[in-house]
Amino acid sequence: MHRCCPPRHGCNAPKGKEPCALALCRTFAATEPDAALALSRWGALDDPGQRVSAAQQRFRRRAYERARDRALVAIAMRTGAALSRSRHSRQRENEPHRARRRRGARLAHSVR
Repeated sequence: MHRCCPPRHGCNAPKGKEPCALALCRTFAATEPDAALALSRWGALDDPGQRVSAAQQRFRRRAYERARDRALVAIAMRTGAALSRSRHSRQRENEPHRARRRRGARLAHSVR
């Protein structure tokens, strides 16, 4: 099992049909702080030049896993919000102009 991805996901997905967690983190590192943190924790975990105890290795692995999981959730929420906005936009485009105006009037009226 690959250490970079959660069980049954990413590199560990059945038939390998999901992207690697590290690839996703690299893509979103500039805009998602948790993704950048996960990459730095992976660097500390995957450094072959350092000799660390088993306890320190376990600590680094768990720290990476926590950061990776937070990053994957943040990435999913960000892309899910974008998908939701685009779906809402498509629905609004397909709606007749008159219905849009009426619905807006009802919303404005209900706020008062």
